Amino acid sequence: MDDSIKKYLEEGDRLKKLTEGLDTGKKLKSLGVTDSISKHLASLDLMKNLTLPSMPIPEPIRMPRIPTFEENNHFQNSGVLLRRLADSITQWRSALPEDVQPAIIAILHGGIRIDVERLAQDSFHGIRIEGRTQGSPCVVLAHQATVQLLCFVQAIQPPERPSRPIGFVIDGEESQA
Repeated sequence: MDDSIKKYLEEGDRLKKLTEGLDTGKKLKSLGVTDSISKHLASLDLMKNLTLPSMPIPEPIRMPRIPTFEENNHFQNSGVLLRRLADSITQWRSALPEDVQPAIIAILHGGIRIDVERLAQDSFHGIRIEGRTQGSPCVVLAHQATVQLLCFVQAIQPPERPSRPIGFVIDGEESQA
């Protein structure tokens, strides 16, 4: 063992023996601590026996969960738009006479009109529109903000009896209104 380490350990043992059984004031004087410092430290030693009034321990603060992008922007989701539209069409259909039905026309940029047969949530903001334009079948993928949906009442034509439903695909679930 190195001599410096041995000397250090011996000094520690000497200080330990010196301080055993002495009160704080005597310990400090034996170590050569000045009188004003020893008085201050002795007063601190007396304070450790003081009791403080009991105070309620506050409950730990629980950090709120950070909402996901979808939760934060739920109202902007194309599924919310389509779900509200499907609910509105269902309620409207129940209130209409038997010889008419609700219908939807999608109006796109440039005035393109599509007779809607089915609307689907394609992405967070995207809508897939399936239907007919000028009598030909078509499918359009569009951002929900670029489409205007016109709901109107249409007379039921004889080959369509009973009324023609409008299809919806929202969050992967297919339904009809």
